[in-house]
Formats: sequence, structure tokens, C-alpha cells
Amino acid sequence: MTGTDSWLPGLWMLGDGPEQDVVVSSRMRLARNVEGFRFKSRQEHAEAGDSEDERLVVRLREALAEAGPGLRYVSMTELGPTQREVLFERHLVSAEHVNDKHARGVAYSTDGTTSVMLNEEDHLRLQVFAPGLELGALDERVNALDDALAERLAYSFNSRYGYLTSCPTNTGTGLRVSVMLHLPALSFRGADTGSGSSSEKGIVRVHKAAQRLGLTVRGAHGESSRAEGDFYQISNQVTLGRSPQEAVADLQSVLDLVINFERKSREYVLKDDRTRIEDVVWRAWAILCHARRITSREALAHLSALRLGVWLGVMDRAEVSTLHALMVRMQPGHLQHEAGRELQPAERDVVRAELIRDNLQKA
Repeated sequence: MTGTDSWLPGLWMLGDGPEQDVVVSSRMRLARNVEGFRFKSRQEHAEAGDSEDERLVVRLREALAEAGPGLRYVSMTELGPTQREVLFERHLVSAEHVNDKHARGVAYSTDGTTSVMLNEEDHLRLQVFAPGLELGALDERVNALDDALAERLAYSFNSRYGYLTSCPTNTGTGLRVSVMLHLPALSFRGADTGSGSSSEKGIVRVHKAAQRLGLTVRGAHGESSRAEGDFYQISNQVTLGRSPQEAVADLQSVLDLVINFERKSREYVLKDDRTRIEDVVWRAWAILCHARRITSREALAHLSALRLGVWLGVMDRAEVSTLHALMVRMQPGHLQHEAGRELQPAERDVVRAELIRDNLQKA
């Protein structure tokens, strides 16, 4: 895909990273607003070419070009619906940025590890990504970009409250730190492995541990998204009165607990319920290799089982990078982009099944 579309960033999530058996990826995001421009919710539209949001986007583009991070810019209003959906499916823009009507854009690196949303909920949303658990490296990268832009833009800042943002929950540092976790063993049996608890209980304990430190657990696409395929996103909720170091430390303490939780659950199911986990994994393989139509939800559940099987050594017929690529490419936007046309839901199910069959059978 990346060779045929100059606007399309690479699949950064295919790389290797620390703790990647459990931690799929890490992200840091900064929210910033610029003095002299109203918050987006207060912007007023005028005639085309003279609205405040268009003037804002021009100013932000100039600052990005001067900062010199080598990012490619695209206007969201000039992209078609499928192209915007592809950027969302790669986590480079939010659902709100896809569907909004204001002048807006996104700048991204060739490898897709950096994206800057212009005129989203805030004037700027700086995002950096990495496979696995890489919070230290991400902190350096996002701060370097933030500093470069701060030399060219006057940020909205209050000496008492910190960076001012459209939503009060982001006021302060404006920092959101999040990681995407794959927790199939906790869902498979539950974390209280010695007590015979329900499969839900392990995930419930993860939620409670996160809430105690002001963290939240959501689906893979963050706020308002469902957790499917046993993929969860944990992130900080509070930015006011918490330093970036404290936010990272809070998240890291929960991650240490959850990673250990998941690994011990995997050890347990291998030791005491191996045939059951093998059956789940190989049934998933058989379905994905032979299905003629499949929904994205069912496909993700089976790809999740294969990912677990690879890390447990239960099956060796697929690479984790292949599974990650399929999890992205099987989504509606990607299917339609590769097909070069709009596909109806039933047709997407057929194309999705063929895509997965072809790639797994080559593995």
C-alpha cells in the first residue's frame, strides 16, 4: 500500500518493541492551543477562505514547516471518506477529526510514528507512537516537537493552571499517555486463577487498579470505543496538578501489575488447560484459513487468538507482524482503499476473508 500512495503513512505498528507480548504499542499526546485564536468550539465560520479556522490552519502549517520535523501535511477536507477512515484506522487521527466540518488537517511522518492533528478539539494535538512499551523514548520525541513549535507559536498558558485546553480534563500539562494491551489470558480464564473466578474478573481487577490511580481503561481507539479482540487501552485521565513524570509513573505502576497478571494467567492456562487453549488457537487458524466471508469483529477475535498462540509457542505458522498488519488492513477503510472503490458491508466480509486467507496461507 505505501508504495502506491504518497499521502499514506507506513504501518509503524509492525516493528518490534519491549514487552510486546502484552504491550502492543505506546502513545503520547499533547494538547496545545494558540494565543490570538479562539477555541474551536468558539470559532465562527465566515466566507470560504476567510474563516478563523482556515486562518488558524494556515498559521499552524507555517509553524510546522519552520520547525522542520519533516512531516507531510494533508488537508482532511481534500481527502475522500475512505482516505480519512484509513488514517483513523491507523490511529493517526481521531473519529472527531474524520467527521468534523471545520478546516482541519493532519501532518505525519513517513513511517507513521508521529502525527499532528491541526484544529481538532484543540488547535494542535501532537502524537508520537512506538511498538511495545517505549514511554521514555516517546517522552523525548514529543517534547522535542513541542519545543520546536513553542519557539514559533505563542501557546495559551496560565501560570496557575498550565496549558489551557478546550476540555478542562486536559488543562495543565495537556499530556495523555496511553498503551495498547493484549490481554487474552485474563479474558480466557481470569486473573484469580486459584479461586475459580469468572473470566470477567481479571479484567475487572485491571479496571479497578487503573481507577485507583486516576487511569482509564478503554477500547483500542480510546474514548467511547469498545474493547474487542481482548485489546485494551490504558491512559491517564487527569492532567491538572500532575506533572508529566507523575503521569508516566502512575501508568507504569499499573502496567507492571497488568503485564505480570497477564503473563501469569498465560502460564496457568498452558499448564492446567493446554488442550483448551490449543483448541481455541487452531480453531481460529482453521476458520481464518478457510472462511469465505467474515465480519471484522469475528476476524479480530480469531486474529487475537492466533497472536496469543504465537507468543505461547502453541502455533508457529504466522508472524506477529503479519497478524498486526491484517488487523489493520481488514478494517473497512483499508479494504475499500485497496479495492479502489466503495464496498457494501456484505461485500467487505467476502473481501476481508479472502485477504486473510491469502496472507495466512503464504505464511
